[in-house]
Amino acid sequence: MAFFHELMNQIDGALIFFYRISDVPIIGYYLGTFVLALLCVVIGQLTISLAFLANRRRIDADNSNMVRMQNLSIKALAAKNKGAYKAFNKEANEAFGKVFFMQIALAAASLWPVPFALAWMQTRFAEVEFPLPVTLPILGDTVGYTFSFFPILILAFMLFGKAKRYLPYFKRIHGILDGYNKEKNEMITFADLHPPQVRP
Repeated sequence: MAFFHELMNQIDGALIFFYRISDVPIIGYYLGTFVLALLCVVIGQLTISLAFLANRRRIDADNSNMVRMQNLSIKALAAKNKGAYKAFNKEANEAFGKVFFMQIALAAASLWPVPFALAWMQTRFAEVEFPLPVTLPILGDTVGYTFSFFPILILAFMLFGKAKRYLPYFKRIHGILDGYNKEKNEMITFADLHPPQVRP
């Protein structure tokens, strides 16, 4: 317990430093909150990448199976083999479900630092209120720290999303994910059964 308390003190000291960089309190608040939000994003994305690498073999198999079954179902439909189409389409839907829920699980893994960040902010900014220009029905005329944190978190997600392809470790992960996007482009669709007519 003493170790945990000491760890929280160390983290508190590191995080509050960014809030005190500027002499203007509101600038310091937004700068510190942006750094905190960016830390949440980076830790979350690192968690996703490690989970992805740990499960890559399974993800590869599910992804390839989804593309293969989709293509077989479309080819069966083109051959007017209704029975084969239904069988392959069922397999394709099951493979899609696996891929979809794996993506949801990975996305959820990116958000785990957020409750900890908000818990820390609660210890520091519970009494801080920001006045609103108008009175809102549910919120009233002031809002707390959570109201400012989430827009800043979204901004941090957007900026990191643009920058990660240039960062050494995340650049590698981005390259692997691009491979999946290329594989998806090899998937046959219903539109391929009726290519556009070229007019003379």
